[in-house]
Amino acid sequence: MSLNKKVITLENASKVYDGKYVINNISHEFAKGESIALYGHNGCGKSTMLKLLASIVSLSSGKIVYQKKLKFAYVPEKFPGMEISMIDYLQGIARIERVDFSLVNELISEFYLESMIKTGLNKLSKGSLQKVGVIQAILAPRDVIFLDEPLSGQDADSQKLFITKMNELRNKGVTIFMACHEKMLINELSDKVYTIDKGKLMEVKNPGELQYLVYVRKCPKLQAWLGMKSNGDRYEITVKEAVLKEMVLKLYDEGWEIVGIEKLD
Repeated sequence: MSLNKKVITLENASKVYDGKYVINNISHEFAKGESIALYGHNGCGKSTMLKLLASIVSLSSGKIVYQKKLKFAYVPEKFPGMEISMIDYLQGIARIERVDFSLVNELISEFYLESMIKTGLNKLSKGSLQKVGVIQAILAPRDVIFLDEPLSGQDADSQKLFITKMNELRNKGVTIFMACHEKMLINELSDKVYTIDKGKLMEVKNPGELQYLVYVRKCPKLQAWLGMKSNGDRYEITVKEAVLKEMVLKLYDEGWEIVGIEKLD
């Protein structure tokens, strides 16, 4: 839900690690109320971009302009495990934020964590730690929330609850940035999707669209189509779900023997 008002602007932003540009001279504006997904393989730079936007790491050059004094929340992929119990930790955050403890208890219940309230953070699973991080992020009003792989280790019910909570925040005009790879999250929560390619921010169109690999047996009488890749005694071709049926029929009509169809993750 974009309200068409700039909230964060990158101006010729670059970040260099070990002599390599992870972020290379990016200029871009993000609008208030948008839900932004940073999508791509591990190491492409999406977590670095998230940390730069959240002012957790500094730029090598360029600058980031914030629309006003924004209230941030940042949930890392690996939430720190400390000896303090979950309930003591979250109640401590509630005191700092001047939030009633009843909201802490409500969120603990909603995220199915009641049985773990006395457990030290260092004893929790990765999924449970992520839930604690999300609860901390949404305890008090925020302008912008940054989430690094927020569904990591989450069960299906918790994933649905997370999406519901984030959509509630979107409806209130909160800007959300996520580094993620789950197509479900992109489909249900993202207004815009970007990847980072060779240090550049690139918008991705329809990243959540399912794709399939169709395998056909090689035949000396048939010439390989453009886009077919050789794989042993067969070819493989990547096909979008929207045209899968049409493509299968066309392959059959031209004499190809289909030996398998596999959905891509």
